[in-house]
Amino acid sequence: MSGPRVVFAHDDRLVLEILRSVSAGHGVEVVGEASTYAGLVQEAAITAPDVVVAADRIGDSMVEDALDALAETGARVIVISADLSPDRPGWLLLQNVAGYLSYDTAPDDVVNGILAVARGETVVTPEVLALILHQWRRFRSQPVALGARRRPVLTPRELDILTAMTDGLGAKAIAAQLGVAIKTVENHKIRIFDKLGVRSHAHAVTVALAYGLARAPEPCP
Repeated sequence: MSGPRVVFAHDDRLVLEILRSVSAGHGVEVVGEASTYAGLVQEAAITAPDVVVAADRIGDSMVEDALDALAETGARVIVISADLSPDRPGWLLLQNVAGYLSYDTAPDDVVNGILAVARGETVVTPEVLALILHQWRRFRSQPVALGARRRPVLTPRELDILTAMTDGLGAKAIAAQLGVAIKTVENHKIRIFDKLGVRSHAHAVTVALAYGLARAPEPCP
C-alpha cells in the first residue's frame, strides 16, 4: 500500500530538501514543492495530494490566503509556524487546518504528522496544544470579561468584512468578494480593530464570536 502524497510549500530551499529527504525514508511520496502560495495552489490542483505542509508565512503573504483554494483540492493542510501566540493556532484549526507545528518540530515528527493527518487525525506539537488550551480557557471566560463593556456598534460594511474575516479570508479575498479595493478593506479593518479593542485578525475573530457579532464557520462535511 503506497504512502500519502504530499506537497511542501516553503521559501527556504534547505527546509524543502530536508523534508523531502526525510519523507522518502518514511514512505511518503513528495509530489510537488512550491516557494509561493500561488505556486502551492497550482501544484495542489495538478497533483491532488493527500496532505499539504506549508509555512505560515511566505514573503508578505499568510497561509490563510491559500486555504479556500486548497480546500477545493481535498488536501488536508499542516501549517508550520514560528507564531506561538495564544490566538493563531486555534484560529487556523477553526479554519479546518489539520495540523499546526512549530519550527522546533523535528523533521521525523513532521513526517509522522503527515502520516497521522493522512489517516484523518489532527496533529499539534505539545507547546501548541498548551497554547490552544490557554486560548480555549480565555474564550470560555470572554463573555464574562466583556460583560462590563458595551457591545461595539459596527457599520453594515464593517460587519461584512468581519464576517469574511471569521470565514478565514484575507484582505485580498475579501476585496474580491465584496468588489472593493484592498486598501478599502484594510481601512475598514483598522476601524474594526479599534472598535473591538484588538490588534490582530485572530483576536478580532475571537472577540467578535464572544460578542455575537459573527458566527464560527461551519465545519466542512
